[in-house]
Amino acid sequence: MTDANFIHFNGTGSAFNPGLENTSAYFMRGSDFVLIDCGETVFSRVWNLLRSTQIKRIIVLITHLHCDHAGSLGTLISYCYYVLHKPVQLLHPAGTLKRYLEIVGIGDRLYTSYRSVPEDWNFTVVPYRVEHAPDMACFGYEVGFDDTSFYYSGDAHDIPAEVLSRFTERKIGLLFHDTSLDGHAQFHCPLSTLERDIPFPERKRVFCMHLDDSSNIPVLREKGFQVASADAREPADTAL
Repeated sequence: MTDANFIHFNGTGSAFNPGLENTSAYFMRGSDFVLIDCGETVFSRVWNLLRSTQIKRIIVLITHLHCDHAGSLGTLISYCYYVLHKPVQLLHPAGTLKRYLEIVGIGDRLYTSYRSVPEDWNFTVVPYRVEHAPDMACFGYEVGFDDTSFYYSGDAHDIPAEVLSRFTERKIGLLFHDTSLDGHAQFHCPLSTLERDIPFPERKRVFCMHLDDSSNIPVLREKGFQVASADAREPADTAL
């Protein structure tokens, strides 16, 4: 599976690359809008989409709590609760999300939070603890529904061995992975690691994201990898 048309990116940049905006993606499952991460630039990307009458529930998967992955989550929750009157459900396997939201003034009556997937979600999520920041719990997610399966790294220095095995066996169809070519590679996945672990014929199933610099894109493509790109921004005054 190399077709990634089911998923849409709000941004593909690293924290220090505002030109590409914060890395985040979303997909639809029936009337559920499923968002992966909600960094500082994400609410401005999705607020208009959320007004669609087709959307009845908003689900947010949070990989970790760095600002470029959770910085506008409080605003999104407030907007959905007070303006749209649509329920927001959150997934974060660590126990720190409630405290984070309390600090930014979001009480738990505004949302429902889970540490594992509830029964009424019509897709599966398998979390993997990944190495990124030593002082924070960070996760990548394997997501599956229908004939679609993918792994989304969040921020991770390496690919978990089980994920790599399942990708090789094609139990995971697509890999969306943060990729670094510069000095931040001690916290993110170096391109050299992807080159080592992913044979060239399989690199068409790997989408690099969380990019340090747009100038790196030709290098990634030359190595055989695909590069995630953000959708064109929706006009601010047009709901779906």
